[in-house]
Amino acid sequence: MGYANPDILVSPHWLHQHKDDPNLVIVDCPWEYYSYTRAHIPGAVCRPEHAYIKNVDEELGQTVLVADLKEVEKLCMDLGIGADSTVVAYDEWGSIFATRFWWVLGYYGFNKVKVLDGGWQNWVSSGLPISFTSSKPKEITNRVKLKANPEMLVTIDELLQKYDNPSWQVLDVRSADEYHGHAAHGNTRIGHVPGAIHFEWDRLFENSKDAEGIRPFKSADDIEAFFNSARIDSSKNIVTHCQAAVRATLVAFALELIGYGKVKVYDGSMAEWANRDDTPLE
Repeated sequence: MGYANPDILVSPHWLHQHKDDPNLVIVDCPWEYYSYTRAHIPGAVCRPEHAYIKNVDEELGQTVLVADLKEVEKLCMDLGIGADSTVVAYDEWGSIFATRFWWVLGYYGFNKVKVLDGGWQNWVSSGLPISFTSSKPKEITNRVKLKANPEMLVTIDELLQKYDNPSWQVLDVRSADEYHGHAAHGNTRIGHVPGAIHFEWDRLFENSKDAEGIRPFKSADDIEAFFNSARIDSSKNIVTHCQAAVRATLVAFALELIGYGKVKVYDGSMAEWANRDDTPLE
């Protein structure tokens, strides 16, 4: 594939070969818990929190910003993730919840997280075993100590100052209907950040439009060609966002995969930006 950072993406067969490694923790990241109880990869534990891993903004009545450090430390404890662990995350939703998990742990300084290419569908279609029995988290002997990395995240105040800065590029990875204001998703206002480049997240997959099929990542050359066609400049600070900073983390993952270093996620995304009165939209 020729990825610049291939270690963050693993195949089903790699995972099958390594699933019994003592330090490996496999995390199923479903939208709803019943998906895990129906069937999962043997030995996988289920992420117990909401798929977005965010706090709830009581005023807006929705999840907006990433869960705080203590909550994520507890999440690691609950999943049996210790300082010596290597984590493989997967889901059945085009890897968006697996990459959200990858990004949240990376934001808090835990960088030993990989994503299963093609997710649950790829595992099953490879003829590998499945389990119906819930797995117990591994015992932790060395707790994870986390620290937030502000370089990975953009706040609304920072984006208000920088969205039109020539050294920054805002990448809106929502659907075309969302970008052009034809779908509000419950927001009080519609449209996009002025000057934001539209790049729909699922273009990064093979078999991209089949939501129920196997959707592995495209090759490095194809991904880079897509970003080049969208005029994404790797020398600039790239900010990805969507509605809730979930699809945005998948695109950030793909940019990391091909070696684009200056990638940030606007964690508030449109759930925050489009529900304020002081933020420009076009």
